[in-house]
Amino acid sequence: MSPRASAIKILFVLSSIGRDGGGTSISSAFVLLPPLLSPPLVPIRTGASSSRLSSSSWSSSSSSGDVETTTKTTTTNGSGRNVDFEMTRSSSSSSRHSTSTASEIDSSNTPPNLRLLLDSLSSLKSGSDLRGTYAPSGGTLANVCHLLGGRGGKAGGMVGSSGSTGPATMLTPFAAHCFGAAFARWLSLSASSSSSFSSTIKRDDGIEGGRGMEPIRICVGRDPRIHGERLVDSLARGAEGVGGIVVSYTGLATTPSMYEFVREGKCDAAVMVTASHLPEEKNGMKFFVRNGGLSKDDIDELVKLAQDEARGWYDLGILPPSSGNEGVLCNERVDFMPSYEDTLRRAIVREVGTPTISSTPMSSERPLSGLKVVVNPGNGAGCFFAGLLNDLGADVSGSIHLMPDGTFPITFGVPNPEKKEMVDETVRACARCDADLGIMFDTDADRAGFVLPRVINEDGTKSMYEPLNRNRLIALLGVIFGTSSPGCTIVTDSTTSEGLNKFLEGKLGLHHFRYLRGYANVIGKARELTESGLANAEVAIETSGHCAMRENGFVDDGTYTAVKIIGLLARTVSSGDGSLLGLISDLEELPFDEEFRIMVTDGSLATTTSIFERVTRSLMEKCDCVDEWSLDEENLEGVRVRLSTGGFFMIRQSLHDPVMSMQVESISKEEAEEKVLMPMLELLSQHESLDYGALDK
Repeated sequence: MSPRASAIKILFVLSSIGRDGGGTSISSAFVLLPPLLSPPLVPIRTGASSSRLSSSSWSSSSSSGDVETTTKTTTTNGSGRNVDFEMTRSSSSSSRHSTSTASEIDSSNTPPNLRLLLDSLSSLKSGSDLRGTYAPSGGTLANVCHLLGGRGGKAGGMVGSSGSTGPATMLTPFAAHCFGAAFARWLSLSASSSSSFSSTIKRDDGIEGGRGMEPIRICVGRDPRIHGERLVDSLARGAEGVGGIVVSYTGLATTPSMYEFVREGKCDAAVMVTASHLPEEKNGMKFFVRNGGLSKDDIDELVKLAQDEARGWYDLGILPPSSGNEGVLCNERVDFMPSYEDTLRRAIVREVGTPTISSTPMSSERPLSGLKVVVNPGNGAGCFFAGLLNDLGADVSGSIHLMPDGTFPITFGVPNPEKKEMVDETVRACARCDADLGIMFDTDADRAGFVLPRVINEDGTKSMYEPLNRNRLIALLGVIFGTSSPGCTIVTDSTTSEGLNKFLEGKLGLHHFRYLRGYANVIGKARELTESGLANAEVAIETSGHCAMRENGFVDDGTYTAVKIIGLLARTVSSGDGSLLGLISDLEELPFDEEFRIMVTDGSLATTTSIFERVTRSLMEKCDCVDEWSLDEENLEGVRVRLSTGGFFMIRQSLHDPVMSMQVESISKEEAEEKVLMPMLELLSQHESLDYGALDK
């Protein structure tokens, strides 16, 4: 058979796989990559290890300007057997993609469509996670590139993570496939090297990808977003295309549960497909190994490996197959969530002890009998928590939004315990059923917020329900650990109040360590302080509700935060000590507490950094001239200024967006306007490319 006929036959087979969005028509493959028809395709081996197309290696070498690429591809032939093909292509680097003109090739000799693919993958990085707007990658690679190019650049008004205009930050099934393969290769390399993760993935040295021994097992879960399963399918296919990797899909799960599955040894690594509190059209991925979540540097490595995978598919000229809306194709379907529920159940029993509520002694099987709890998970992944509390004896009949649903409640949208609409609806639900406690979770249940009654009457009825969040939640956790671990350290983000610092250190005798905004930063600092022996950091928490505790392995877990609050509530009700809010009555709370976002108009992170540096220099100089301002010399993020009349303001640069954030806490709105907002408007007006209208309303 001629080389051209061989290519046509193979393309015909490939086009029949994964027709929904993953399949590729013959004609589109011809158009995308004419060089594909030149070399012969030679079968190199037959096996039964995979039932779908997988790229097992992409390698290239250069000599005298020539490029040689070897691609191994596995597909299923007509008899159901797997056949691997090896394609070697050699071409001059200047003519490798002859359909592109010199003006279309960038300085690295990368064709524009390939550059779109590569840049779109790097734009998904969001700190130690991946995040983007979901978009289906149907049909062909040309369609994907058109999608990225059409919604990116100045025409689309989108901005990449680098801050420059470019491809839209879009998360497609193709991107999920590439990152699935990338994570699998990263784990395989870690398992066969002497890196710090080799003790986490226990494999013999020198065995590539875990082949010849027990496979590396990745567990994947998702939140209820309607496109989550599409992404899981592509991610699983990409991961299992790497030798020595198997994927288990556990379905609906919470982010903290995924790490717990790794810690318990149910898998070697885990991926949670979620965008947390972001709008419903968003999605993302969080990665875990036995010693915690991946770092920002680890994500950089994943991006490079994902880009390598994308180059391989670009060279083939086709999209990897997918199941479309037909489910997830992977090694096995599991249900690990009951195991995690058991972990939380044991923790609640331990926290409650054996108190008596409503004059009724409680058994260890139903320690919450007599408590009324409203659970509001907002149709997210935390819906299971109401059933758990019910099994333990609590009355959860007043709970709301308990059915996982990716369209989320019409009243407040994607669940976020900081969102006023979600808080207000939970307050009303608590008031209707005279609840002892209201609990709110975000979409993936790694954050929690609470509602408590201010007044408990003599007849036991409750009234004046208020939120327990931000500084209040940190203060109440300080009360808990001030008793169980006197003198310990609480690590928080930089935006916590002056009153909280006084309460933790002055009232409770604890140590308060403010650090950089970002839950990964706060948790990392708590680990560092504890492991170095410099402090006993029991809690790492942001005002957003992200909270990790040393006793729980520093897992960022909203459900475990709820466990601690429920335990304190049960003990307090049993002793007749009144409302939990009474335990933090000495926390100084100022009436004006707001955050303002100052936008950089050109959307560039580089411009944001440049302006922020100039603004902070001007602000620090101005502190020497304004009597009411006192510079906080111990602050580690941005510039924090204390006000002589009480309160503070601070300005910091956003971690990922072209935004400067200003937090203001003052004794009154009038005081804030006179002593902070007007002087800052004058200072900011000296800098171009800033939209500071939020301060002038």
